Amino acid sequence: MHPMRQSAILLLPLLILACKKDSKEPDTKQAAVHVKIGHHPKFSQGCITVEAHGGTGETVLAEFKEPGQFDTNDPVLNVAVFRKADWARDVEITVRAFEKGCATEQLVDERKQTFSFASAGRQEWMIEDLHTADEDGDGFVSPGGPMNRGTDCDDLRATAFPGAPELCNGLDDNCDGQMETGFVNRVWYLDRDRDSFGRNGPGTEACDPPSELHVEVTGDCDDERADIHPNAVEACNSVDDNCDGRADELFTEGPGALGTACTEFCNGTYACNDTQTGTVCVGTPPTLLYSDADSDGEGEKDSAPVGELCPDAPMPSMMADNTRDCDDADPGTNTLATEVCDGLDNDCDGQVDEEMSCGSLKKVVDPVLAGGNWRTVAVHPSGYPVWVAGLGGRLAVKMDATSAFVSHSGDTTNRCGPAGNKLDWHAAWVNPNNSNLVVVGEDGHIGEHTGSTCYPIQFDLPGKNDYFSGVVGIGNPAQVFAASTLGHLYEITGAAQRHDSPGRYWGLHALGQDALFAVGSTGESSPLTPVVNLYTRPPPPETPWGTPAVHNLQGTAGYNGGLRAVWAADATLIYAVGDGGLVVKGSGQSRDWERVLPQAGPVLNYVSVAAPPGTMNAYVIGNEGNAGRLQRLTPHGWAKAPAFTPSAPNVPLRDIAMTSSSNFWIVGDDGNVYHFPEP
Repeated sequence: MHPMRQSAILLLPLLILACKKDSKEPDTKQAAVHVKIGHHPKFSQGCITVEAHGGTGETVLAEFKEPGQFDTNDPVLNVAVFRKADWARDVEITVRAFEKGCATEQLVDERKQTFSFASAGRQEWMIEDLHTADEDGDGFVSPGGPMNRGTDCDDLRATAFPGAPELCNGLDDNCDGQMETGFVNRVWYLDRDRDSFGRNGPGTEACDPPSELHVEVTGDCDDERADIHPNAVEACNSVDDNCDGRADELFTEGPGALGTACTEFCNGTYACNDTQTGTVCVGTPPTLLYSDADSDGEGEKDSAPVGELCPDAPMPSMMADNTRDCDDADPGTNTLATEVCDGLDNDCDGQVDEEMSCGSLKKVVDPVLAGGNWRTVAVHPSGYPVWVAGLGGRLAVKMDATSAFVSHSGDTTNRCGPAGNKLDWHAAWVNPNNSNLVVVGEDGHIGEHTGSTCYPIQFDLPGKNDYFSGVVGIGNPAQVFAASTLGHLYEITGAAQRHDSPGRYWGLHALGQDALFAVGSTGESSPLTPVVNLYTRPPPPETPWGTPAVHNLQGTAGYNGGLRAVWAADATLIYAVGDGGLVVKGSGQSRDWERVLPQAGPVLNYVSVAAPPGTMNAYVIGNEGNAGRLQRLTPHGWAKAPAFTPSAPNVPLRDIAMTSSSNFWIVGDDGNVYHFPEP
């Protein structure tokens, strides 16, 4: 017998037979029988044999008992039988089926048929009903077939067959015709919490449960809690919920793993959340920090937090743990400050100058001031006299707190300049040594007024329509300097000297005895570049003033405009202000100035600046169109400024002069002169 395939993937076992040579009979390769043996698709653990013999010749047997020899998809076993040389002409072929092996006692079916090999050619034997029924695939065949053989008593259960262990299931498992007479394989475990899982440990062997609290499934590691058993979902609670010998194993790896550090809290670690479904950062809550720009220990009111602070950590600079400060740009304003008369809420209680009868920033009502387009104001350090000067020859003085303003305009006897003059005065300075006024303006006119008499001087300014735009004095006796719109600096006292520079000057202020800052712009028409020039002189006896040193204004590239006023608060802080919201600040130790961004809101054209003596705070006058405004700038930023009473003016303002934050004057167009404090 030789193997042959029914298809390209199926190796079919074949039986080869031969007979003796006979010239009148076919030889061994000319006569064959193709035996097709159908079997049950699940008959893979049984055995099929094919046996052939002819006469007295040798019997040939082939066994097929390997699972791989049976095809469950095409359950047909193909065998080819060829005649052997020593066989007779007739050949008997026997096909047998066995369950669970090929032993004689396991025979369940047998088929025989004789074939004549008298002539050449192929014969076919198809066996379709060989008894091989094994529905459960356990190797045992159910009773049936022509021989009525088979020992499987339940061919639908693979656990039921001869020799199988008898189970406590009310069934005949070993096919001996009896039930539950063999080995008891049911073990019962106490399930006190009724979660369908019995407690760990030895159980009770019995076919039936000892009580209604017994189940066949063990593994419960806590039989007092119904929510703890092997099928439970592991929660984050430090308990082994699913009885796998581990607690919280779902939460011990990856981001947010239990016990790992977290940053939401001080010394924070991840712990189970309240719902036991994940982890959350726990620890000491940090203290929220707020910006404290003025470093007074209080953060800006209603501001958002900018940082956090853990216990025992040092407080970072310029931060606070509160929001009590009502003006974080002014270190003199906080809840611990003392209220003073300055038009501000110093102690942050929501009231201004409470319990003080100091007045407010109010327009001065005086007929002498009416209608004047006032351009400049100057005040003695003691508070009086106060001088105001403006266009059309207007000049007036208030000698003390109780007196009214007295006019010294061009139409009065004690005027400065020619009789009936309408000179435009642009800048003024009060000599602290003798209280005299120095006023400068149109066409190089200068006047020194004692309060009763004016001593006029006129310089021939080279340009047309140019004028003195700034004046200041230093020393005792005072040495007076005036700056012109032509960019010239004049020494007026004694022999007059002129120091030229490119550009135009609009403001002038002194720093000590040996330094003068002049500010303005280059050129006479747009585009203009802002300019800060510094004049210095060596200490006595060498006293000549040198040529100006041009300072660097950082952050002004592309800016079109000029600086209109300058004020030296001290050697470390000098302010200059100008067109289009331009503010720069510098010091006497460096030529580099930095730009200060304007206050939020409409852009103002700044025209004047002053700082109360002994402070670093600048009061800045600017105009929004034709409406004057007062702003206040400290080293820490833009601070709140005193408010006009009852409201801000609707005319341009031009100048401010101060003796302190509790006493200052502001002048503008159309008779507007303001004083703080004014009753």
